[in-house]
Amino acid sequence: MQKKYLHEFDSPLLTWKAPEYIYHEKSFLWFIIAAIVAFLLVIYGLETNGWTFSVAVVVFAGVYYMFYRHKPEIIDVKLSRIGVKVGRHVFPYSNIRNFWIVYDPPFVKKIYFRMMSKLHPDIFVPLDGVDIAEVKHILSKYVEEIKGKAEPISDTLVRFFKL
Repeated sequence: MQKKYLHEFDSPLLTWKAPEYIYHEKSFLWFIIAAIVAFLLVIYGLETNGWTFSVAVVVFAGVYYMFYRHKPEIIDVKLSRIGVKVGRHVFPYSNIRNFWIVYDPPFVKKIYFRMMSKLHPDIFVPLDGVDIAEVKHILSKYVEEIKGKAEPISDTLVRFFKL
């Protein structure tokens, strides 16, 4: 998006704050179980001569733990006449194929954006503290809404296992 249009986000149609990603508090028991699973996967990899698998499990576990220790920042989400701004990322409406809202409080309150490019994954933004009807009203002027679409199974699994 050209910089000359970014001033549109100086006076957005709607703005709210959201965490940059969903953070799940984990108990000590969760970490014990995860360590046991990781250990068993490492042993399996070594027993089947898949040492690269074992190394990958150890690296993944270490990176995940480091990522877990980083708390998400609170970012601004802005809807304007030209697109959606999530933190410092700008998504013009011309790059968004459609959107859908999954609203099942207290478990799920998210808006998903499906991008035009097949290479770009769906983007979701938490909807805590914002009027969902107003979000739908604004976005429906620029992007098609998919009604009744559920949360992707991958997001459900992440939420269920608190990953």
